[in-house]
Amino acid sequence: MRWPWSKREMRAEGDVTTSYVQTARLAASGGGDASLSATVATCAGVWTRAFGMLKAEGGVADALTAEVLSQVGADLFWRGESCWHIRYEDGDLALVRAAAWDEPQSGRFHLTIPRPEGVEVVKALAPEVLRIVINPDPNTPWRGRSPIAFMGQSLKLMSEFESTVLGALPYAGKGLLPIPSTIPADQQGAIISGLRTGALSVVKSKADMATHTGGDRTEFKRVELTPDLQRMQLPALIGDLHSRILGAAGIPPGLLQQAGNSSGQREVYRLFALSTIAPLAAAITPELTRKLRVDRLSIDGLMSADVAGRARAVSSLVQSGVPLQMAMMLVGWEGVNVPNVPAPAPAKPAEEEE
Repeated sequence: MRWPWSKREMRAEGDVTTSYVQTARLAASGGGDASLSATVATCAGVWTRAFGMLKAEGGVADALTAEVLSQVGADLFWRGESCWHIRYEDGDLALVRAAAWDEPQSGRFHLTIPRPEGVEVVKALAPEVLRIVINPDPNTPWRGRSPIAFMGQSLKLMSEFESTVLGALPYAGKGLLPIPSTIPADQQGAIISGLRTGALSVVKSKADMATHTGGDRTEFKRVELTPDLQRMQLPALIGDLHSRILGAAGIPPGLLQQAGNSSGQREVYRLFALSTIAPLAAAITPELTRKLRVDRLSIDGLMSADVAGRARAVSSLVQSGVPLQMAMMLVGWEGVNVPNVPAPAPAKPAEEEE
């Protein structure tokens, strides 16, 4: 029985639970086949941590905390877009992450925000919604596409390799032991107890069952059931596929290799920061500028460990005749006050001995 004065709760977008589940599936697929593996988790972790090291400058940059930027990086990797509701909480501007959203009318959004006590559905206008999109399709420029959408069957193939190894592990070290019936039962028990180094299954001898002659001791040997995976050359295939997935996510494979010297690792790290994170930061900055008046996303936090390399670059530029301030800007050291140090006098040529 329902009280006559009670009102039914009306949802703005039908069944929120179904919508949330569907959005979660899309978030895990990103428009592609997101068969999870350690390689995919590595890519997601690298993107998340790299975006967390970015620093917003100008406008209300305080709202873009390291936590928010990390979540933006995770969203962009998994589904190619991230949606946030801009609101005031306790007198400060805050960004609240939306799990699902739709735009029934141009400039009008329905945002689904999960809460511990339920689901909050918010109706918001375009200026209140921060929508960050990367890799949009020309046919649907309002929707983003994650790197997973461009990886084809690579993720599924990596998952299949892992499933193959996982399926073979239960048979590792296991075998069959054919025992003729002519051996007494007490001796059979002693033999079985002495061969239990791995899982063992005892069966009657094939020759014994075929000829019914009372047993054939020539078959009294263990039959190994451990799968032979060497013929598939799995290590080489998995290593190559691992590198392909990392490359598709914009992560140089050398960044995660165990072997390598420190100088090579620094060059690879610099390549990742300048060729992947910096372009992504520049691509999402216009939306941050429109909604939060942010001037730029700086990658100085990512490059802070490369002080020695940038110092050598500045030295080389200055020796080539580039002004010091311009050299500092070229290597990413902007806003650093450098005292005017007079240029060293050119060395005098050595006087010829008389």
